[in-house]
Amino acid sequence: MKIAHLIVGGDVSGGQKVCKQIIDASIKRGDEIVVVSPYDGDFTQILLKEGIPVYYIPFKKTYHFSNAFKFSSLLKKENIDLVHTHAMVSANIQARLGATLAGVPIIAHIHIPNKFRDHFLIQVYQRLFDNLTAYLCKKIITISHSTREDLDVQGISKDRVDVIHNGIDLNKCQFLRSREAVLEEFGIEVDCKVIGTVGRLCPIKGQKEFILAASQLIKQNKDYRFIIVGKDLEENGAYEKELRDLVSQLNLNSCIFFTGHRSDIYDLMNSFNCFVLPSKLEGLPITILEAMALKKPVVATDVGGVCELVADKETGLLIPPNDVSSLCKAITQIGGDAPKGTEMGLRGYQRVKDFFSESQMVDKILKLYDQMNIKGSKS
Repeated sequence: MKIAHLIVGGDVSGGQKVCKQIIDASIKRGDEIVVVSPYDGDFTQILLKEGIPVYYIPFKKTYHFSNAFKFSSLLKKENIDLVHTHAMVSANIQARLGATLAGVPIIAHIHIPNKFRDHFLIQVYQRLFDNLTAYLCKKIITISHSTREDLDVQGISKDRVDVIHNGIDLNKCQFLRSREAVLEEFGIEVDCKVIGTVGRLCPIKGQKEFILAASQLIKQNKDYRFIIVGKDLEENGAYEKELRDLVSQLNLNSCIFFTGHRSDIYDLMNSFNCFVLPSKLEGLPITILEAMALKKPVVATDVGGVCELVADKETGLLIPPNDVSSLCKAITQIGGDAPKGTEMGLRGYQRVKDFFSESQMVDKILKLYDQMNIKGSKS
């Protein structure tokens, strides 16, 4: 079977990580893979180095239907048997149309609740086209029951949607450097309480609330240190500057550290006493699974499918979004209490092992592929 994966962008993020897991499993069983991306980035460069062909189509505006024809032509040229999308609304609409024009079945993988434009008229036609083109999909996958419910409210019947939770390989979640070595890089004393967050820098990930909570916690205990891992992928550095300016205004440059994009995520996470994800919108965050795999207790906002990952008061604490006071309290309860945090971290590790393995996830997806009954399948 020859499969085309459409990704949301060329950078490394949760959806791309899941896509790569599926690609690796597909290649292992003998499938051929091509990837389509709106632009180049660290992730697409990884694919190219591994010999996986990458094509670029600038999916952006919903009404740029010329991209549907470009996508259709590419599918025909490459003799694609199946399309699997990991994209947002605009690209999904265009890809569904393009795949239908090419006569290629399509699976849509929804990694985060659909976010429509704020402008009323644009929102109306985006929702309309997304709902209509959903009927062109052979199957829609959501990564959480919460996202499946969101699609149902939007107008896409739950009968068309399968929930397949994200999963990770515990054997790959290994750190290479000691906690002491990582903290030395940032000039942090080893007996400090290190609180970290990982994600692209953008308002919905809640880094501003994280900084405001840090400001309050440092006033209570000067041994706290905070690490923000991630890159500004959406505002070309403008949002990162806003966050850094806030840290400077609060006189916290010696207590809050920005790392930018890092390839040694597991090393950094291992240095945390507590992992925090104060997002305002989520699907089923890979970063939480990674933190739990590294036996870290989690503080996260109760949005999207987060509650399907974090067992509240067992593997971590769930709090409301946009609530700095609750964030401070939760970090204090876990990050400031080593025995309690350790116990939660161990339970989180077991939860990932039992319910969120990579093998469970890819097996379900590959079975969906086989159910497409595509002529010429090699599997």
